[in-house]
Amino acid sequence: MKKIVSTVMSAAMVASLSLPVAIGVSGTAEAKGHKYCHKVATKYANKKTNKKVFINTLVGVGVGAAIGNVFGGKKTTVAGAAVGGGVGMVSGSAKWDKYYWTAYDQCRED
Repeated sequence: MKKIVSTVMSAAMVASLSLPVAIGVSGTAEAKGHKYCHKVATKYANKKTNKKVFINTLVGVGVGAAIGNVFGGKKTTVAGAAVGGGVGMVSGSAKWDKYYWTAYDQCRED
């Protein structure tokens, strides 16, 4: 009798431990992979922001050059253009990151 009870208890314990593992594996297997979502999110962010980053950089260069020209000569104009272009690019890159992570999170949830 003791042997039967021990066998039944062992089987019940194995079954109770294997059920959460099976549920956890099946839940993660259905989620889309990191590489797939990375590609989808990158494509989406590039599509949404490529022109915007370029335009922000050009506007930054123009505004920086104008401000540099007001404050000094040729060197200041070039420095202002460089700083303005960098600021414009950073501004556009922040938007790219926003679009990327939104699309990535949405992909992983679906």
